[in-house]
Amino acid sequence: MKRLLLPLLCLAPLAAAQAPHLPPVPGLPARTVTARPVVVGDLRTCTVEDLRLTVDRGGRVRFLTHGHRFPDNTLVVRQSYDRAGRLAGVRVEWNGFAGRLLDVRGVFDARGRLVRETGERRAGVTTPLRSFLQPVPRNAKC
Repeated sequence: MKRLLLPLLCLAPLAAAQAPHLPPVPGLPARTVTARPVVVGDLRTCTVEDLRLTVDRGGRVRFLTHGHRFPDNTLVVRQSYDRAGRLAGVRVEWNGFAGRLLDVRGVFDARGRLVRETGERRAGVTTPLRSFLQPVPRNAKC
């Protein structure tokens, strides 16, 4: 009985005390659809819809990054372009709840044909690299 009574007596003053009134939590600012471009050297990076574009001084897209992030599934695709605006390479990283599914790099020739593919694919993952590619948006202002 004494063991039970002692903790109750110690907590009784805390139960009678009232917390002071706290101010409401301020709301977060609304997220903007397009952020200001980030400039590093000769390249600018901006976001257009769900795509992250890296553009050179001439306004040509050099890198295009897209994908999705869910708690148990992550896909990141980074497409690279040469100075003429042709697809030069792609890197695909795809992770699922059971680990890495795909970590592959592909190199394309001037005609857009896949020349070389390096990296790792989990057994049974036969998705072609072309299925991960997204077109460059027309008239994208960065």
